Amino acid sequence: MDPELVLAVVATALFVVIVWLAALVQSRLASSAHEPEPRAWWVLVRPLIIWALAFAFLWGWSLREPNPTDERASLRLDLLATVAVVVALRALLRGLRALRSTSRQRLPIATVGLLRPRIVVSPSFLSGASEEVVQAALSHERAHVERRDPLRIWLAQVAADLQWPVPGASRRFAAWLLALEADRDSSVLARGTDPTDLAEAIVIAARLQTTSRSPASASAAGAGDGIAWRVHRLLSPDVATLPARPRSRLARRWWVALLFVALCLGLVYGETVMHALLGVAR
Repeated sequence: MDPELVLAVVATALFVVIVWLAALVQSRLASSAHEPEPRAWWVLVRPLIIWALAFAFLWGWSLREPNPTDERASLRLDLLATVAVVVALRALLRGLRALRSTSRQRLPIATVGLLRPRIVVSPSFLSGASEEVVQAALSHERAHVERRDPLRIWLAQVAADLQWPVPGASRRFAAWLLALEADRDSSVLARGTDPTDLAEAIVIAARLQTTSRSPASASAAGAGDGIAWRVHRLLSPDVATLPARPRSRLARRWWVALLFVALCLGLVYGETVMHALLGVAR
C-alpha cells in the first residue's frame, strides 16, 4: 500500500481522536478570566497543535517507509477519517458563510477584509460621535489593520469549529476575542489615545450595532458581553499601567522546533508506533 495513503488515512483518523480528547481535557481545565491575548490564543488552538505534532511524527515515519508499505489502515480508521472529513467540511462551510455575511453587514465601525483589511465607518457613527471619539475608534481599528486581525479572527473561528462537537471551543473563542480587543485597546493607549474617548467610542458603536459581528471582521464594539469589562478597564484609575504587548515570534519558533523534533522522532520510532497503533494492520 502507498505510504502516503496510509499516512493520510491514519493522520485524518487520529485528528478525531486527538483533537476531541484534547478539547475535552481543555474544556475541563480551569482558566482565569481575561487572560492575555497570546495565552488565550494558545488555549484555543492547543488541541489542533497537539494533532499537528502527531502528524509531523507520522510524516517522519512515511519518509523512511518503503513503497509499497506493509502497513494498511483498517475499516475502523477509515470510518474515523470519514468523521474527521465531515467535521472539516462543516468548519469550511461555516467559514465561507461568515465571509458572505461580512459583505452584507452594516457595522458602525469595523475592520473588514481577510487579505487586504480596510476600515469601514458608517454615517451614523460619524454623526453620533465627536471628532476625538472618532479618532480614538479609528486608532483602534488601525491596530486591527496592522495585525491583519480579520484573518486571525476568521482562522480562530475555523479552529473552534474544527473542535466540534466537544463543548467549550466556542467559549474559548469568545475569551480569545475579548483578549484580542483588550490588547488592541492597550496598544492604542500606549500611542497616546485618550482612554475616555476610546471608551465612549466603544459604547457608541455598541449602541449602533444592530447585528452580531461576523467572524471575518474586527469591530470596536466586538467581544459581546465583554464590552462592559473593556469600558470599565479603560476608565479604571490604573489605565496608565495597562500593558501593551509587543509582537513576539518566540512562541512560533518554539512550535517550529517542536514540529521538527516530532518529525525526527517519527523517522526513528515511527515503525514501532505504527505497529502498536490500533487499526493499523500488516
